[in-house]
Amino acid sequence: MRVRLHFLAALVAALTVVPSAARAQGILNTERFQLDDVSGFHTSVDFSLSGAAGNADYLDASASGILGFRSERHWLRLIGGGKFLADDERRVLDDRFAQLRYSYAVSSALETFYFLQVQANRSLLLENRWLAGGGIRFPVARSERTQLHLGTGIMYEEERRDREQIGPADEPQLSTVRVANHVVVRHELPGGAKLLDILYFQPSATSISNVRLLNDLGLEVPLSDHVSFSAAVEWRHDSRPPASLETDDVRFRTGVTIDLN
Repeated sequence: MRVRLHFLAALVAALTVVPSAARAQGILNTERFQLDDVSGFHTSVDFSLSGAAGNADYLDASASGILGFRSERHWLRLIGGGKFLADDERRVLDDRFAQLRYSYAVSSALETFYFLQVQANRSLLLENRWLAGGGIRFPVARSERTQLHLGTGIMYEEERRDREQIGPADEPQLSTVRVANHVVVRHELPGGAKLLDILYFQPSATSISNVRLLNDLGLEVPLSDHVSFSAAVEWRHDSRPPASLETDDVRFRTGVTIDLN
């Protein structure tokens, strides 16, 4: 059982919760839900809820999780989550997603993957986005302290934008075939600290200048046998967002994990 205590909430909110005009389009980082070595039926859920009434009125709720089954060669899982933040005047964040993913281990050095994903995000002016694709994943380097995996594939993306919020030159509906590349690096530092970097690179199959990027760099430092501190920074880039959104988005996360096992 793992309990996550997130502190410095005011700082994190100030850095991550910004008006919609300042946000870039986002890739969903579902790789971070698939890092544990699991077998058989497995599930993991994170949930948080906070709010206030009186001088300040707001509601802040978030949830994410994974439900799956893994055998020697097959791994089927459903990943989902969402975040909602609103005050008495407006919704600042309203983000929901779900991904159904299947992987087949051809050998210890090669894995195929297939996925279907749906997303809605008010901040990104997305009424909905559908993705379907697949590809291969393989280890490039594996040692006692370092692991490096690469993945590449192809995906079809269809998104519908909020017609009332996008600019007059923006297309309300887009369909794009993208190359789905990702890199996952894990490294254990002396003293037991763990460094994790997840990179997504998704150019259009017909125009490399039409690209979406996500890089999530995190560090976990053990404080005792049962307590660890974690911090991460996430950068997202979309070369062609709607006119009212910026091309780049940066988020920070920090917290403490208590492992009661």
